[in-house]
Amino acid sequence: MAVRVIPRAEHPISRKFIDEDALKVLYRLYRSGHTAYLVGGSVRDLLLGRRPKDFDVATSARPSQLKRLFRNCRLIGRRFRLAHIHFNSGKIVEVSTFRREAEGRGEGDLLVTHDNTFGTPEEDARRRDFTVNGLFYDISDFSLHDFVGGVEDVRKGIIRTIGDPNVRFQEDPVRMIRAIKFVAKLGFKVEKITWKALVTHLHHIESAAKPRVHEELARLLECGASAMSLEYLSESGLLAHVEPHLASYLARAEDGHVTDDQDAHLVFRMFDAIDQRVAKGWEIERAILFSVWAYPLVLERGLASLDDPTDMVRTTVEDLAEVLGLSRRDSERVQQLLVAQRKLLPTRRRKGLPRGFYQKSYFADSFLLFELWATASGNEAELDWWKGRIEGAEGGSPGSPAASPGPQPQGEGGRKRRRRGRRRRTPVEQ
Repeated sequence: MAVRVIPRAEHPISRKFIDEDALKVLYRLYRSGHTAYLVGGSVRDLLLGRRPKDFDVATSARPSQLKRLFRNCRLIGRRFRLAHIHFNSGKIVEVSTFRREAEGRGEGDLLVTHDNTFGTPEEDARRRDFTVNGLFYDISDFSLHDFVGGVEDVRKGIIRTIGDPNVRFQEDPVRMIRAIKFVAKLGFKVEKITWKALVTHLHHIESAAKPRVHEELARLLECGASAMSLEYLSESGLLAHVEPHLASYLARAEDGHVTDDQDAHLVFRMFDAIDQRVAKGWEIERAILFSVWAYPLVLERGLASLDDPTDMVRTTVEDLAEVLGLSRRDSERVQQLLVAQRKLLPTRRRKGLPRGFYQKSYFADSFLLFELWATASGNEAELDWWKGRIEGAEGGSPGSPAASPGPQPQGEGGRKRRRRGRRRRTPVEQ
């Protein structure tokens, strides 16, 4: 496919919607004689009228040249050297040199093990994952360069791999998780051939590096469409290969073999509650996200009834950590937040707040996790009961949810929310 160049007058992307630090990087590269494009998801989101979270840059400059050009540059990566341009605000603009198709593959399969070959802008576009992520914004004349038919797929709302999906998903199985995330986040559909290949090659995700799977899952849970993403992971069968413990629980839930207050789909509603907060601008700590992932598992194993659930929680979370690649720090944090639920769940109700509990460093996050459970399970009365005790404990505490800034969704008069079952929506193009 020949490159399609769309002049500024024919597309809606304006520099006023591009991060000023990303513009600084683009202009310095351009004025230093290098080709420089804004690339990837940021271009896609700008076309859709969304505000991008990150702004990535691709350039003809080599890593060593980037290091000389930007004093605030740090080179990272093993498979391929990337430049992170750091700014005083804490912001990082990621810059990569144009690449071509990977040459290093594992013996006997298509899995890429070495990917450090420089190329042209067109080669760089064609090695990306999906057509909607293969668009380039040229800072020299503000035009869009489309090498892969991405503009049309953005317009139609289609997720399609660049090239043969049977090859692309074997080259990098993490792309399957990314496909699910984009479908849920953008409200798009997966092209039929791409979906068929995804279902065919589900098992290849088991060969992907655990840190990459963990990072992509974390981004999926942070994207504001975590509930729908989890549904599509489950419906596709990918969840069983990514994390079999939750997949097994959901299978039992479908058969009615769960005991967590007969709420078979609690985890979906908890992630729904997270998505509502993300839509309001909240940033949810990853430990909380993975605590929600583990919540139905520890409930099923007796979290609310055990006198001391510490050992059970530790075993459950360690099993998840091994599969998902959680760091030791995150694993311990998840355990801490889940064990704390024992003091908050209804069967543990006391006349007052446990002494010193609200002063713990982890109390606010523990209570947020409890609030997600209460909102999702229709137990707003329990939530209101605890909030009343917290507000009355020494006039409230800076670490308590009652004193925390930001939106705090409430129940209506303590009435139970009508439970909603799982939605059944197909992510596949009709």
